[in-house]
Amino acid sequence: MQITRRRFATLSLLSLAGLPTLRPAFAADLEHAVFWRARLPARDLIFFGYARTRATFLPEMTAEGKKLIDATKRVLIDMNPSLTLANTTFRNSELKPVLPTLPPPYREDLAAILTTSPAKDDIEKIPGFAASILLLGEGQQGYSPEEPSIGYALANYAVAAGRDVKTLASDEEIKAAQKPLDAETVNSVGAVAITHLLDLRRRIGPIGAHMDTLYKQRKSGELARLGAEITAKGILTPTDFMDIDRLHALFVERITRLPEGTSAFVIMPVGLMSDPYGIFDDLRSQGAEVTAIG
Repeated sequence: MQITRRRFATLSLLSLAGLPTLRPAFAADLEHAVFWRARLPARDLIFFGYARTRATFLPEMTAEGKKLIDATKRVLIDMNPSLTLANTTFRNSELKPVLPTLPPPYREDLAAILTTSPAKDDIEKIPGFAASILLLGEGQQGYSPEEPSIGYALANYAVAAGRDVKTLASDEEIKAAQKPLDAETVNSVGAVAITHLLDLRRRIGPIGAHMDTLYKQRKSGELARLGAEITAKGILTPTDFMDIDRLHALFVERITRLPEGTSAFVIMPVGLMSDPYGIFDDLRSQGAEVTAIG
């Protein structure tokens, strides 16, 4: 089993689109927005919080993003979307199957769901980590080079429109922030996490589809609360694979040091707009006025 960028990205909608917890003073801004404006001294920035959702599923959001890009001179992206992160490969013997550890009702439920998944031929052997990825991604509006995610689509539009497009973090900085992943961490996703996801699925339907819908409706607050509920149950998230605190500090530093007169459209994961990794409080502490666009 390999932990690839594709598998990592499947989790991004969960934890980088929904991280705990919203502070009351900021909740109103986050509840129904994916676009924000931050006015710093002599700088005017439009922030877009992306999720790993196909742009064609979000035509109105995509069109609004393009108009906002047209009104700025520069586009900044958190990281190179084509960057390939290091893979981690495990022998099957290192990974613990999760199906035998589940109580009977959950065992049958998971097996039935997996019969229509890419893991249909390895249901008895699937580890909890892989099962969690499939459950979280079920029904999600997948993307491809031909139909890219909304963040990638807007970045491509900016390039085609002749905007100055730069990344906030270099490839080397992103790679340096990657955390090593071991079999013990992967095996920590067990029966408790999977039963919670199955219970959640009974409540809201396929999880990936539900989270895509919340994002399309710009319900950032509800998405954050759902993400907090999920991550509290031992599900691995990108914070287990990347040093998010380090990247948070780097992004804030780069943004606050932009040259005076900068007018930019900033594309970042929607989870970095909210606590505990949200950057807006840091910007406000340096004199920024932050408001939600919608």
